[in-house]
Amino acid sequence: MKKYSKLFGAALVMSCLALTSCDSVFDDLAKNPNQQDVTSFYTTQENVNKGILGIYSYITTPRAMGASGIRLLVNRGDEESDNTDYGVPGQYCATLNASWYTIVQPYSLFYTAASQACQMIESIPQVEFTNTELKNAYLGEAYFWRAFAHWYLFINFRNIPLVKEFPKTAKDYKPQATPEEAWEFIISDLKKAKELLPKKGYWKGENLGRVTSASATAMLGMSYLYRSGIEPKYGTSTTTYYKEAAECFDEIIRGDHGTFSLVDNYEDNFRVATENNDESVFEFQFKGDVVNTQFNPGLTNSGCWRDPRGTQPPSLISENANVAHQWLYDTFVASKDVNGYTDPRMFGTLIFDDHAPEINAKPGNEVRVFDGKTFDEYYTKTDKDGNTIHGFGIVSARAGNYKSACRKGLDWTLPGKNPGDNMWIGYLRANGLNYPFIRYADVLLMYAESVICGGNQGKLTPVEAVNKVRQRKSVNCPPVASVDMNVIENERILELAGEGHRFYDLLRWGKLAKRFRELEQSDPYFKQYTNSTYLGFQENKNEWLPIPVDEVEGNPYITENNPGWN
Repeated sequence: MKKYSKLFGAALVMSCLALTSCDSVFDDLAKNPNQQDVTSFYTTQENVNKGILGIYSYITTPRAMGASGIRLLVNRGDEESDNTDYGVPGQYCATLNASWYTIVQPYSLFYTAASQACQMIESIPQVEFTNTELKNAYLGEAYFWRAFAHWYLFINFRNIPLVKEFPKTAKDYKPQATPEEAWEFIISDLKKAKELLPKKGYWKGENLGRVTSASATAMLGMSYLYRSGIEPKYGTSTTTYYKEAAECFDEIIRGDHGTFSLVDNYEDNFRVATENNDESVFEFQFKGDVVNTQFNPGLTNSGCWRDPRGTQPPSLISENANVAHQWLYDTFVASKDVNGYTDPRMFGTLIFDDHAPEINAKPGNEVRVFDGKTFDEYYTKTDKDGNTIHGFGIVSARAGNYKSACRKGLDWTLPGKNPGDNMWIGYLRANGLNYPFIRYADVLLMYAESVICGGNQGKLTPVEAVNKVRQRKSVNCPPVASVDMNVIENERILELAGEGHRFYDLLRWGKLAKRFRELEQSDPYFKQYTNSTYLGFQENKNEWLPIPVDEVEGNPYITENNPGWN
């Protein structure tokens, strides 16, 4: 941490703006004669690199994408229940309010990252570089992360201020932008990042995993796609951008930004040993490090870790866990490969009893959990009365109401018990699995959706794009003969469940409220694995999270919170 202490001082201003209770801290720093002027720090190539890595560090901290941010993405949808504090924003329960820390902290940290990006955008052009391509790469990273920070804030909080320049004081408040202003700003930054960033293959060694022009192009396409679905339903604009979205995804498919392909084994996308593979387009970097002695933010040898609470299934380690809802289990059971076996992706997505009568596992497909134990071995016990308990019921009665849990987010090849160095799967700092936010499979599916919604067809037809996903070597599901939105929606469930996209799919398709009402009526255990009372999904409220109360009370431009949260 000491190595990058100057970076945190540089971006503290925006952190104060995002949550406006640290005027005194800012004033103290301003009076400290030993505090280096941050504007004079970023004057060398080496220090510019440190500044860029500082942006990564804010975003990959456990209070942002290392825990709170990821669980917010994953659990807001209809796939899971999560009874940890990280899961509260997706439980629609009485606990959630505008002060809940797992929304307050990501909100603050993403604005801090945006502020740091602004400073780098303003500083880099003034620095002399011996390598112009590297200079452009750093500047492209700054534009990318400023765009992503605002994208994340906008897609979750909707009515947000935009940080377009490095704030001059702790009271440099900004008004909330209109949705159209926010989209234009995000898209403009992504366009710049796309042109400046290097292609896949440029970053090597410990720099592997830094964003590329493909990352920016995929985020640009996703922004066009989301904008096309969200704004006609929740905003005032009826303009769609499916043509622009399809073109972005087609660029990646054509190989304009490097060669991408689906890995043969679906589960290789969720293992430490096969991170940053040929399917990875945009991946957050993490590494387990018990004492965090090698804090090197944003890189493949990073000491930033992912907190496993809420990511784990119910277990003998902890009941602070996730469970998957019955509809998701049933969707996988209904999907078969060409030989009639249960969709192999189920084994890479869920933890479940693979010997249940409805499961027809292909030889080699099995569920193994802690220390390589089978589901039966781990989730079976005899109670004090001699009765055999099987399944999550060994943990608690309420856990026993669910047949499955999500397995993505933990590398199950890691040891479950302490092997002597404390790097076991349940240790809070030992979970170093990366988060592949955009995979090539997702690019193919978003491309197919963009084309059938009105975009121009490129290298592939929508049918060819979807069948590439379905016919991955380890999956081998029957090809589809035609593609419509029903096919797209179903394939996104089977391919991407548990990866943080489902809520935003339902949002842009205009199906959130209807979908939640259906599940509330049909499943008595829907969103019930929680430490608070489920209140139900409230239309015209729960589409967006509450803006943190300190921001509402401190920013003079904000007079009320998001609808339903005042």
